[in-house]
Amino acid sequence: MAGALSTLGLGSQGVLTNDIIDQLKEADESALLTPITTNISTVNAQKKSITEMKTLLKDLSDIATTLSDSTHYKNKSSELVGESVSITATSSAQTQNFDIEVTKLATRDIKQSTGFASKTDTLSAGSMNLQIDGNSYDITIEATDTLESLVDKINEATDGNISASILNVGGSDPYKLILKSTETGSTQNITASGDIAFSQVGSGATDAELSIDGISVTKASNEIDDLVEGVTINLQQTGKTTVDIKQDNEKILEEMNKFVEQYNSLLSKVTSATNYDTETKTAGVFQGSSEIRNIKSSLSDILNTAISTNGSMIEDFGLTADSKSGQLTLDEDKFTGLLDSDIESVTSFFIGEGSNNGIFRELSSTLFDMSSSSTGVIKTLSTNFDDRLDSLQDSYDKTQERLDSRYEIMQKRFAAFDSVISKLTNQSDALQSMIDAQSSDS
Repeated sequence: MAGALSTLGLGSQGVLTNDIIDQLKEADESALLTPITTNISTVNAQKKSITEMKTLLKDLSDIATTLSDSTHYKNKSSELVGESVSITATSSAQTQNFDIEVTKLATRDIKQSTGFASKTDTLSAGSMNLQIDGNSYDITIEATDTLESLVDKINEATDGNISASILNVGGSDPYKLILKSTETGSTQNITASGDIAFSQVGSGATDAELSIDGISVTKASNEIDDLVEGVTINLQQTGKTTVDIKQDNEKILEEMNKFVEQYNSLLSKVTSATNYDTETKTAGVFQGSSEIRNIKSSLSDILNTAISTNGSMIEDFGLTADSKSGQLTLDEDKFTGLLDSDIESVTSFFIGEGSNNGIFRELSSTLFDMSSSSTGVIKTLSTNFDDRLDSLQDSYDKTQERLDSRYEIMQKRFAAFDSVISKLTNQSDALQSMIDAQSSDS
């Protein structure tokens, strides 16, 4: 049969050829398959666009959630004149300034033993007692113990209150057993007794002494987090430092600008996907889709209809929406000015109070429903596109199968017709030859 198909048209003198079959098949594929592939391309473009929108919605949801947290509006920064302290201020700190004078740093207690010739030789059997901050620890020294193993015993026995180590100081008996209190403060002095003799290093454990605005303060640690609310003070050295704690608007301004950028990116994507460009005469992949247009209108409604308890709207807080495009702009000076002068109104408007949600809580909830909810527009459309692609691909495969079968049968029929025509032609030629021969004889 392959030979017959390859010589198709010889019998019919070029009438019933493979070219004719190919042309007929191309016409059928254009009529039946091309619309399906066009639909597949359209749905794939819509699926790609909806995936991009999901990412934009998620990014906008994340920044809206961040801006719905009141602590982001109360960030603090500190300015220091002096080097005696470092400062960490949290959002709960009040804006304020004060002077700190450090007269004495808190210290740990340190004890050193007499020297040992080796840290690995065994020690004489005995015992030792260590006391610190009201705790007492009895330690047995076995005849098999070395200086190294005794260090391990002390560290295990003293519950982390005393740190034991070995120091090589040189000389004939260079190895000394060093005991240090883990914490600072006057209650952290170590009392050591027993078969190993210790001597004091330095002045022992002492409290830190300082004054804040002239008021004397004593603390056991150089890290103080209970003196000024929301402020951790780290004592660095003796001396005086002036501390000025201010409202830090830089971070919240950065986050607000990020929100505007993400919001505008999403609106641009929705607009381009739903609009018709009269210049290029091209339509967005979602032109006419009310579900996608509703993304823009839902978000715009939240922003444009929000009114504070005193009648203020987004423009009063530095945000302005373009009347045509809906794109946002931020007046940074107005926004930061309100952060400095009326932080409560800002947080009330953008976050809300009690059961009344502000803009960002409303946006965060709405954006989550759109992008992540099982019944949201993104999930619903994505599922519809997947189902549509499966249906289109199935239709394409079945149509292609029918066309292949149809033209396989057509090729076989053409071959049969071509063979019959060839035989009839041969018979006609033979008969004509006989007639021509008789005519010549006569």
